Amino acid sequence: MARRGWVSVEDAAGDWWRLAVYDDGWVELPGFARGLSDTRAQLRQLLFLVGAFGVLVLLSQLAGRLDGVGPLSFVLSAGALGLLLFSVVQVARFRARDRQQAAGDRAQAQAARAAGRRVTRRPGAPLFRRAASSAQYASWLDGVRRVGAEQVGAVVLSGPEHPGPADPLVVSVLLQDGSTLTYRTPDDTARTLFAPWATP
Repeated sequence: MARRGWVSVEDAAGDWWRLAVYDDGWVELPGFARGLSDTRAQLRQLLFLVGAFGVLVLLSQLAGRLDGVGPLSFVLSAGALGLLLFSVVQVARFRARDRQQAAGDRAQAQAARAAGRRVTRRPGAPLFRRAASSAQYASWLDGVRRVGAEQVGAVVLSGPEHPGPADPLVVSVLLQDGSTLTYRTPDDTARTLFAPWATP
């Protein structure tokens, strides 16, 4: 048995969970609305904008040396300024969305505490050892739910090829007892993590 990875998902009730996925199933832990894929996408976009801004500034400087303060230098400088303003707007949008997600995460955590649901490490559970399976990981913690591979009847993945916050990947899990779990995630990592159980 080995750990496959983790993914942030939203359940049908609107709560966010971090699924620690292993070869023998997964463990639901209280999670955050902001997943690793969100961070990577924002970082890629901001690095692209910074790089494009740097290239435009460099080209405007070169054009200024060649033809003085000519129209080409002016157009390139205006383009760099426009890109800088667009970057500022994007950063403001990212921060607003992050604040909204953080507020939702706090509200979910407060509701869980008020309901007496809290994840705690069991006495004697190792602190610095990685669990080899979902069963072992769940045995170290109180307040978590484990979905074992033996409980899974089928997993259906639906959604776009490149999911995002507006159009997430939907993971529908049909359990052997007839019940269904539904997760939504903007993180495409879920496709790889649930592949062993997915129906073609």
